Amino acid sequence: MHENPKQNGDFATAEALEAAFDWWLEAGVDMDYSDDTANWLAEPEVEEAVAAPKPVKRVEEPKQTPVERAFEGAAQPVSIGGDRTGWPEDLAKFREWWLSEPSLGQARVEDRLPPRGVAKSRLMIIVAEPYGDDAGELLSGGAGRFAGAILRAMNIAPHEAYLASALPAPTAYPGWNALASSGLSEVLAHHIKLAEPERVLAFGRGLAPLFGIDAAQAREAGSLDIAGRKVPLLLAPDLAELSRSPQRRRNFWNRWLEWTA
Repeated sequence: MHENPKQNGDFATAEALEAAFDWWLEAGVDMDYSDDTANWLAEPEVEEAVAAPKPVKRVEEPKQTPVERAFEGAAQPVSIGGDRTGWPEDLAKFREWWLSEPSLGQARVEDRLPPRGVAKSRLMIIVAEPYGDDAGELLSGGAGRFAGAILRAMNIAPHEAYLASALPAPTAYPGWNALASSGLSEVLAHHIKLAEPERVLAFGRGLAPLFGIDAAQAREAGSLDIAGRKVPLLLAPDLAELSRSPQRRRNFWNRWLEWTA
């Protein structure tokens, strides 16, 4: 009986290996299996590997308030308004000071807007800051037109109203409590003293700290003691809020009628 050379190992090594693979493929086996686990995600071992440095812990700088940003770099904290002995004693000089005093903020003179009106007006209107569409004059944009409509309903002529702002230029997210404790309350009180209005109407209940009023009492009519004179004060919602809400306008008007009765 003759031996079959294909079965007695006479194949060359490459041919034998190829034949074995073909056999397994025909049998439906196309993968290699092992009982031993293997970590395919493991990093290859490197000789003389150096340990990675520990990540540097990021230290976040404390957030600054607008007051802190305004006085950044100063050797000592500067009170808003600066030296009280140098404050102006009449409205004309106050307007000049309002536009140039550095401690009132970092806004350029071109971005600041002075108050409008004459002393001893029937009503002093105070807003937080100039509105974005005020061009050249305080309350000359949409909010100003709305305020003008309110004054007409109150039967107050334009020349009988004094228009002012708590800040000379728009400020991103002003912190009224911090600004009040840093001297802005005294600046505002001095402004009211020079203006000598019969009444003060402030649009924006967030301004309550500037008048020393607790937030819980911001809806109640009150009064200011200005140089020994009692000046009636009423805090109302911001002009933008009033313009959007008929209910707020109705509530405000009822409070105005009660306040002036």
